[in-house]
Amino acid sequence: MAYVIKEKKPLIHLPYLPKDGTLKDGTTVVLDRYCNKYEADLHAILKFIVNEEGDSYPQEDMTDVEDFRAYYLSHDVFICTNKETSELLGAFYVKPNFPGRCSHICNSGFIVKNSVRGIGVGTFLAENYLYIARDLGYKASFFNLVFVSNKASVGLWRKLGFKEIGRVPKAGNLKGLGYTDALQFYYDLETLPKTSS
Repeated sequence: MAYVIKEKKPLIHLPYLPKDGTLKDGTTVVLDRYCNKYEADLHAILKFIVNEEGDSYPQEDMTDVEDFRAYYLSHDVFICTNKETSELLGAFYVKPNFPGRCSHICNSGFIVKNSVRGIGVGTFLAENYLYIARDLGYKASFFNLVFVSNKASVGLWRKLGFKEIGRVPKAGNLKGLGYTDALQFYYDLETLPKTSS
């Protein structure tokens, strides 16, 4: 691991959370800060993505709950739930991509439950992520490894106006795909409008 970033910023109040939304299929959802009652569900989603799918995160195993906590829950985490059933649909973390003098640039990891993909959970999370990251005090967002095979993710970041600033050849040995290139995306959070829609 290149950096270990232990320092965590104090909790910043985001007055617009919880925030309601409506997905493409009409499902009403709520975006809010993570709370511990969703730990098992969140871990199960990431474990499935890493262990079973193996084509979007660099880790090879996310079985151990302590590994999950250290990686995904170390900083700010936000979840999307079904407003009627409270089912966890997806989530993202926000944390510094680099330590110290470069900690104003954040990184994020998005996950969407397999059974609800394709109805706009990822888009809802991503659109809100930009404002949340900015309001947490970050100046920019940088995604180190977006595998070219992850067409939904690549398309989403391009649609939202992220700049493609690099390509890492053979960045990941992905399950069922072999060595796959990754793209790097950058977004200047200071260019966002003052408030989210």
